[in-house]
Amino acid sequence: MTREQSVAMGREALDRFVWPYPWYDSQTDGVRRIDVSEPWYLRWEWLWNWLGDLFRFTWGGLGSMSWLEWVAWAVIAILLAVLLYLMVRTLRKRRGATSASEGEALASDRDEEKRRVEALPSAVGRKRDDLLAAARHCYDEGNYGEAIIYLFSHQLVELDKSQLIRLAKGKTNRQYLRELGRRLGLRRLLEQTMVAFEETFFGNYSIDRARFESVWSRLGEFDDLVAGEVA
Repeated sequence: MTREQSVAMGREALDRFVWPYPWYDSQTDGVRRIDVSEPWYLRWEWLWNWLGDLFRFTWGGLGSMSWLEWVAWAVIAILLAVLLYLMVRTLRKRRGATSASEGEALASDRDEEKRRVEALPSAVGRKRDDLLAAARHCYDEGNYGEAIIYLFSHQLVELDKSQLIRLAKGKTNRQYLRELGRRLGLRRLLEQTMVAFEETFFGNYSIDRARFESVWSRLGEFDDLVAGEVA
């Protein structure tokens, strides 16, 4: 067999494989370069080595400890467990106290709201969730007499919330004016609304749109004066 026949037979043998050799280049009939990467498991070799050293150190250290050292470590473990338990219990108590205080504050707010509403004119009891919204609704409906009742009640509630007056059953409107003291701006605004309210609520007089709007248009001024007193 000649040299050329041997080479041809070798090339034919290589071509028979379904998966060709990665290092064989059939076009040049020679060897081609292969890029070799590091196996994936070797990249984590440091971790396996570290875990192995830790395991050997731990168990080796435990095996060489005396019974006194075992007792000392057991006491430390128990103390840490007790400390963790106390921390968790304290945290739960604080959360419970916070929830209780929030509940008490909410109940107190409801009681205060009830007190204010009960001190207002009895007619306001029909709509006591949002007095200002009720006043606006009556104004839009053209019921100015009812609107002035809700507006005056709203002003009284806001003054009470700001601790500028104290709403209470049996007090007169003049007493509320006196409680405002030297806050002349607030006194004039409240008195203007109060006069229109008393004419409607006690005197059964009707008020027109212009009369109501003369008070309604100063609501922003009223809010600013109250905010200024609270600040």
